[in-house]
Amino acid sequence: MKKIKLDIVNETVYYEKLDNGLDVYVLKKNNFHSSFATFMTNFGGKDVEFIPINEDKMVKMPSGIAHFLEHKLFEQETGESVHDFYKKSGSYVNAMTGYKSTKYIFKGPNNFKENLNYLLDYVQSPYFTDQNVEKEKGIILEEARMDLDNPYRLFSEAVLKNLFKSSIYENTIIGSMDDIKSITKEDLYRCYNSFYHPSNMALLIVTNEDENEIIELVKNNQKNKQFKKDFKIIKKEYEETEKVRTKKEIIYGNVNETRVCYSLKFKLSYFNASKIEVLDYFTIFFDIVIGLLSSFNLKLKEDKIIKKDIDFNVLTEKVKDEEYVIFNLSTFTEKTNKFISLLKEQLLKKDYTKELFDLYKKTIISDMNYQFNSINGIMRFLTAEYEFYNKISNDIIKIESNLNYDRFKEITNKINTDNESIVIMKKNKKTML
Repeated sequence: MKKIKLDIVNETVYYEKLDNGLDVYVLKKNNFHSSFATFMTNFGGKDVEFIPINEDKMVKMPSGIAHFLEHKLFEQETGESVHDFYKKSGSYVNAMTGYKSTKYIFKGPNNFKENLNYLLDYVQSPYFTDQNVEKEKGIILEEARMDLDNPYRLFSEAVLKNLFKSSIYENTIIGSMDDIKSITKEDLYRCYNSFYHPSNMALLIVTNEDENEIIELVKNNQKNKQFKKDFKIIKKEYEETEKVRTKKEIIYGNVNETRVCYSLKFKLSYFNASKIEVLDYFTIFFDIVIGLLSSFNLKLKEDKIIKKDIDFNVLTEKVKDEEYVIFNLSTFTEKTNKFISLLKEQLLKKDYTKELFDLYKKTIISDMNYQFNSINGIMRFLTAEYEFYNKISNDIIKIESNLNYDRFKEITNKINTDNESIVIMKKNKKTML
């Protein structure tokens, strides 16, 4: 068992890779009265083209199949409800599918070891029949219909789709109606066997239980289960460029206010920096130049150009051998052209000082410490880092403690607006911009 020291937050994560390839991470919190476990696989909504295990040809699965599979793993051959099992100990259970991964979680104050065993068992015991797959279709189709009425999901999906020329975000996580209807039990087993191998999964745990006992429990649970050796996942490799797919799109939804997202796309290599450097330095940059307390944000609200604060996020996406960085900046405004014009001007001003940089650097570090005061915050950190790096290490904390102003200027001075994409969502009434 390896110890991973997380310096700034003064915590230790215990790690072991099992013989079957499963990554197990345990962070012990003696003063917590509840435990939290996440069992996750690197299989999500965008993984629809791959060579299934024991086959030799690339296939294209129906969109939404990762989400459908998540639903079906809650149905056990014994007929027992997973939700009912956890309810007996007062534990919360859920699952969620994203574009890149699927997570199965539980948390609660009681029966942690029994609940952990059950988590591993139900996720690793698929039971699909023609009948239960057909029954599930009705439930998921209803969920998909509700999604069609969710303007914010439609908005975020349009933003991602318009940024990438390849088809990685062509499909939605839940899938189209026709794709959902077409899914078979054979499709589900092919996906499950191809992606739910322990070597493509991780178990993340926050608990007050002894870390040695927990890892031993996981080992005992796994040792009698049979998994294919020499496991290899072969996904389709897409072609991508730094150019966006769609420069501008107006969509319509059931909204009362017009929303706009201004996005920029770069190759990570353009910044000559690591992913975490780009993430941290540009988080500080956007906080300073357009954030909640920036003079720019306050002036736009004062002049009634925007109705709410400007939200922003920094994303990364690897396509084939190239990593891409995305900046999404969004707000609510009826004056979309004016907002975009002023925003572009502000981004190129480089309107910051060392004093502001030092202030927001301290904020990042204090936010991390605050995050480790709650079990939910710790699990958010662990899952985000695992998805970001495919491991949990002290690297992110080392980099954040060594952020410096000269490097900040060097990286953020490279921002430009050459590869922009704009999505505007208006009311369900087609009017000209």
